[in-house]
Amino acid sequence: MEDRAPSTLAVAFPSVSARPVTGNVEFSVAEALGPGRSRPAQVTGVLTAVFDRIGGVASDIEDVRALSSGSREWLLQRAASYFWIGSGWFSATCPTCDADFDVPAALTDAPRKPAGDDFPAVLVDTSLGQRRFEAPNGRHEEQLAQSEVDPVRTLIGACGLSPTATEDAQAFTEADLIRIEDALDRASPEVADRVSTSCPSCSTVTEVRLDPLAFAFPKARQILMEVHTIAKAYHWSEADVLALPSSRRRAYCSMIRNGGGGR
Repeated sequence: MEDRAPSTLAVAFPSVSARPVTGNVEFSVAEALGPGRSRPAQVTGVLTAVFDRIGGVASDIEDVRALSSGSREWLLQRAASYFWIGSGWFSATCPTCDADFDVPAALTDAPRKPAGDDFPAVLVDTSLGQRRFEAPNGRHEEQLAQSEVDPVRTLIGACGLSPTATEDAQAFTEADLIRIEDALDRASPEVADRVSTSCPSCSTVTEVRLDPLAFAFPKARQILMEVHTIAKAYHWSEADVLALPSSRRRAYCSMIRNGGGGR
């Protein structure tokens, strides 16, 4: 039997077109971040909700899952920049003294590593012979999040293109696993998602994970509170309020709270 074709899309940092940011889009994002969903599933939901087109074609959940892990993280940072109306800082916790402190974040210009020439698949010499593997993508991430067994061998088995990939993953030596991981790392695109900083309280030098899911996206409760405020003041339907551009919805709420709205 022949190797299967890679399912990972051969595009590293695709062009994107975002949907206009309305309450409906914000609510779709908030629902994607609901409890009980794995982080990979949350990323898939957010990207599908935010982007109308990715790589020149209409956004589709299966195509979003087929993007490489590095591509998805880069797109997540791009998606967050449409919502995060802040001062360019996010909160982190020191791993040594547990103090909370602010860290600068740049969501749109993080350093990137381009994909290798052989992306999205690599050929690796292993103790079982030559084997091909595809760069990890969103489907692999979601599969890994649901697995409770050896994560490295589970991922290698999922990325293997050989008909015996699952069996091979259990038979590879530790040296094989290192060679495969190194080859995939070299081939896969990446975007920086960590910030080097020091704790202002205890001076510990540390790296902080820049995870937009933790701070950048709207919460369902806040959106519903704003819908309630406007509906109560103007007697508009929920659908009408959610259809508003988000900036206009917030402006209406501000006027109402300052005594400028309602009857």
